[in-house]
Amino acid sequence: MHESINDLHNLYQQDCARRKTKTIKELNRIYHKYIAGPLGQKKLNKVVRGDIAKLHFSLSETAPAQANKVLTLLRSMFNLAITLSLVESNPATHIAKNKENKRKLYLTSEQLIQVKEQLDLLYKNKRYQESVDFIWLLLLTGARCGEIAKAKWTDLQGNMLVLSEHKTDQYGEERVIHLSERALDIINRRAQEGKRIFNIQAPRRAWDKIRKTLGIEEFRLHDLRHTFASFSLQKLPLAQVGHLLGHKDQKTTARYAHIHKDKAIESAALVSEHIEALLQPTDFRNQI
Repeated sequence: MHESINDLHNLYQQDCARRKTKTIKELNRIYHKYIAGPLGQKKLNKVVRGDIAKLHFSLSETAPAQANKVLTLLRSMFNLAITLSLVESNPATHIAKNKENKRKLYLTSEQLIQVKEQLDLLYKNKRYQESVDFIWLLLLTGARCGEIAKAKWTDLQGNMLVLSEHKTDQYGEERVIHLSERALDIINRRAQEGKRIFNIQAPRRAWDKIRKTLGIEEFRLHDLRHTFASFSLQKLPLAQVGHLLGHKDQKTTARYAHIHKDKAIESAALVSEHIEALLQPTDFRNQI
């Protein structure tokens, strides 16, 4: 009996679950939206590179980024098929991906001051105070939104948040978010009313209000992480910035191996102070 691509996808889903792949739902969505229809019933031993290339070319006409994701998924699926001795070669290789413009936006110094002024205004309204605290932590730590949302009071260890569950926890390492004095002050002023430091998943309503007011609708919450990285690079070497951001890409992990905790704490404080200095002469301390 020769397995079909649908059968291979089922095996791939099982393998993703075994490896605790964070994007398993998204991969499943991509498969059923773009691959299952045109190729799902095709037997693995009948699939040739041309079949996959035609699908990639067709999708590229209207959705080049999605076409690349389809190609990446099929390559991974057929790599598993090789491991399981279902096929001997990968027909999804040697197909060039589409060029993509990586979207990265950063707040300028002027925009940062404007955002700070809006945060000050919102903080006067009790309903927005939690969101304002959340946004400040994103900006002062470079953490991912999900990392701050999942952070528990028990994760707070001195001037660090130590997370066991995070985006790159498949590497078996804890994510350490180093807190500057200002970031720690923000956390400490919060009431300990539950297990988590924040009761919201993301401060989207507050951020939407800020970016609409300032005319920066294109800026996502994740761009605060990019902003932290941008200002960090004005003060720190690339390797130290990567360490603070919790990058775990296997190609760059070796760069960060020599960074020690004391240096990371010093680095986090330096970047936070640099961002605060950009906000002068407005007195940030009054808000804390």
